[in-house]
Amino acid sequence: MNNYIINHLFGFWEFLGTQGGFFINKNDYKYCSPSTSSWPNKVFGIDIKTLRIQLLASKMKEGTLPNALGIIEDTFTENLLQFHHFKQTSVVKGMYLNLIQELKPINNFNDIQEVTTESEARDFATIASKSFGYEINPQTIILLLNNPTKIRLYLGKHKGALASCGIVFLDKNNVSGIHMIGTIREYRGFGLGKTMTNKLIFEAYKNKSSKVVLVASKAGERIYSKLGFITRGNLKSYSINK
Repeated sequence: MNNYIINHLFGFWEFLGTQGGFFINKNDYKYCSPSTSSWPNKVFGIDIKTLRIQLLASKMKEGTLPNALGIIEDTFTENLLQFHHFKQTSVVKGMYLNLIQELKPINNFNDIQEVTTESEARDFATIASKSFGYEINPQTIILLLNNPTKIRLYLGKHKGALASCGIVFLDKNNVSGIHMIGTIREYRGFGLGKTMTNKLIFEAYKNKSSKVVLVASKAGERIYSKLGFITRGNLKSYSINK
């Protein structure tokens, strides 16, 4: 399950890049490179057996590839990256939840709306950018509206004001991943993130998935653990010193 969770995330990035026309599949790595260098500006899916790591480092350093590499936790790969002067920038936890019908959330999400229009997609990009502190291009979000059986986006409100966001993505194995769960700073502490998470879990049931997966920060891991999620494996991110 460890590798599957992280590979689901890589599949999510690939889907985003394919929809947006900025996904490239090389022989020994993949990457997303939006024109604005906005999310998800990543190299991932490396094949360490064939990877020309010095060439990868050179391209990341000169800016012809994104200077952000995501890998599944692996001691051999990490030692090799560090030998070639890559530095670790973050670690997030892979987590999963077995979906049991008796634990299905009650459909009581009156303050959450599905994103179905370009205007709402722009609102989503704004809320997500404020929540996570990095740029999310509205056009990337707009291009996701045409495939609701595969991906659905949601906005949450607090006292009528847009305050939170979240995405559910169904992969080729019928496993639902929940992504981009965020709340803008001024509305944190009201349980909006938990409500959005339950909404996305509810949507995973509608997808007829047997499992739902996500990646979480250390702080997020504590929150999701309380909802029954189990930690399995890590996604580690690296950059190259310029």
